[in-house]
Amino acid sequence: MPTLNGQRDRLHILWRLAWPAIMEQILSTMVSYVNTAMVGTLGAEGTAAVSVNAAAIWLINGILMGVGVGYSVQVSNAVGARDPERVKLVIRQSLLAALACGGAACAVYEGLGGLIPRWLGAKPEVLPRAVNYMRIYAASLIFGAMLNVFSMVLRCMGNTKTPLFFNTAANLLNVVLNFFFIYPARQMWGVTIPGAGWGVEGAAAATAISIAFAGTGTALAAFRQGQYATSLKDGLRPNRAIIRRAVHLGLPSAAERATINLGQIATTALAAHQLTTAALAANQVATTAEGLCYLPAYGIGYAAIALVGQAVGAGSREDAKAYGSLTAGIGAALCLATGTALFLFASPLASLFNSDAQVVTDAALALRVVAYAEPFFALSIIFTNALRGAGDVRFPMLAGLCCMWAVRVPLACLLVLKLGFGLEGIWGAMAADLVLRGILCTLRWRRGEWMRICGLAEQ
Repeated sequence: MPTLNGQRDRLHILWRLAWPAIMEQILSTMVSYVNTAMVGTLGAEGTAAVSVNAAAIWLINGILMGVGVGYSVQVSNAVGARDPERVKLVIRQSLLAALACGGAACAVYEGLGGLIPRWLGAKPEVLPRAVNYMRIYAASLIFGAMLNVFSMVLRCMGNTKTPLFFNTAANLLNVVLNFFFIYPARQMWGVTIPGAGWGVEGAAAATAISIAFAGTGTALAAFRQGQYATSLKDGLRPNRAIIRRAVHLGLPSAAERATINLGQIATTALAAHQLTTAALAANQVATTAEGLCYLPAYGIGYAAIALVGQAVGAGSREDAKAYGSLTAGIGAALCLATGTALFLFASPLASLFNSDAQVVTDAALALRVVAYAEPFFALSIIFTNALRGAGDVRFPMLAGLCCMWAVRVPLACLLVLKLGFGLEGIWGAMAADLVLRGILCTLRWRRGEWMRICGLAEQ
């Protein structure tokens, strides 16, 4: 990590790392909007067949992200310590982890593919297509593991442009394949456009192929990364020290994501069992639309974990503190602006993704309920990443556990089952969770316990 002369230098470095990550999030979400709209043309049942699987997909991707944390933080520390051989070794170990964890995830989800949508409350008219979607998606999980792990590794090496390229290209490929896979052959402008007419299954196939492309590309890019370029010929024998460190760093992160996503599964199941198919479709539409708000936070969060991790590797307590606070302040301000826009334009935004009037009404109400919580969500995202970069991985897990299972899930049950609220009750409970999580992560960073954990505390 270079010697810094002040806040201006830090802002310059932060911007250099953050803007590609923010653009990646924006472009990915724009493509997600297009995908949601394309599936939305199949009607409420088509959207529901995709949305009922969403929480289970978030769950496995959250666990795979924890694997990425375990190795990417070690990469950032080695980069900060200017130890290229250590970086190369961790990259090779990352491939072993991605293959092992991705293979296990694929086997589990393929085996349970016929049960997961049923457990999540898919209605009889939705169930067959929901099962097919899950099984097709599960086939891509080895590549999904590679995408999660190596995107994080590249960012922690200071390269945020390559993940931008591959994730954007994969999302555009997804749209193109949707165009041919979802719809049947049809006439457009006097020309016959070929189409498979696979519907929901076509959307799943397009997603799986796109993930395979991006996962392979990011892995190859990490192995060819400048001064850190390495090869399988340099050795793939498991390194116990690196694996132990990865488990120490990654297991709490994976548990945090699993805790949060299991809570999301619980609330999705609550929606599926207690609400109408239109409300379930509205939940998916609102979830997609809300992604607009926290895009800056995730982009800046990727920079936070890299910069704090590199500062820790370099032994600079001043830079670590400055980068954590700077990234959180900027992220919260940006998400305040996007949350305001979400509240003001909730109905037009929801109408982009579904033509059903009831779906649009329900989705807009949910978006307005959660809009005020977005700055707090930004604080939780960015400070969680900053804490991970400093090796403080247990606190975000405990905060996620408490906020999800002591606040969101019981409050959602109370609002929906006892007080008679609909989808807005589920989203109100989510907003309370996000606000509390943001406050807790902010207090943790400001109190400085992470400095003792990473060895930067004052003697």
